[in-house]
Amino acid sequence: MSEAFLKAQEYVREQLRKGVPRITVQDRMPEFEANGFVVNRVYFFDKPIIGMAGSTNIKFDRNFVALTRKFAKLRNLNAEVIGNGIFLKRNGEVAAWLREDFFGADDPALFEEVGREVYGLYSIREKKLRDGLVESFLKLLADPRSGTRFIAFMFVLSLIVAALAAPFATLPPYMPRWSILLIVPIAVTVLFYAVKLYSKSRRIL
Repeated sequence: MSEAFLKAQEYVREQLRKGVPRITVQDRMPEFEANGFVVNRVYFFDKPIIGMAGSTNIKFDRNFVALTRKFAKLRNLNAEVIGNGIFLKRNGEVAAWLREDFFGADDPALFEEVGREVYGLYSIREKKLRDGLVESFLKLLADPRSGTRFIAFMFVLSLIVAALAAPFATLPPYMPRWSILLIVPIAVTVLFYAVKLYSKSRRIL
């Protein structure tokens, strides 16, 4: 993702060095594509905010605002909601701008983090790695021997975790504290067994 950003950033800098007015650079911004991502928009604030415009599959609602605020807090950025957008500011200067139809930042690292952690976008390489890990996990569970061993291991592990957490757990008055030793391991086992059955059905199909 950042490769496309870097190409766009260099283009903007070159146009400004040539004396091209900012409004012209903004209106004539071309598309830069790399690794499956397109960077096609620039806006000028304290620094150029370069990013991707188009369908982002997000809704500007409370959940989006809360997620963005959490994202900003972890990076020592201030989040300001203005209209239908959120400005992330660093030392009073705009570092990123997030909307339903656009997100951009003033540097490639922040741009990539916003795209990945707020908008749920991944590079082709990251998608292949993630899909490969999921596929490997499903194959593990589908195998009759290794899958059963893994589920047994998770049962024992969840039993240990439940035993450690039991003294601190808040349960309804009608539930004895020891019941957590049954509920958690059984729930974990049922969950992984269901995934195991799903893995088997995928292999059959």
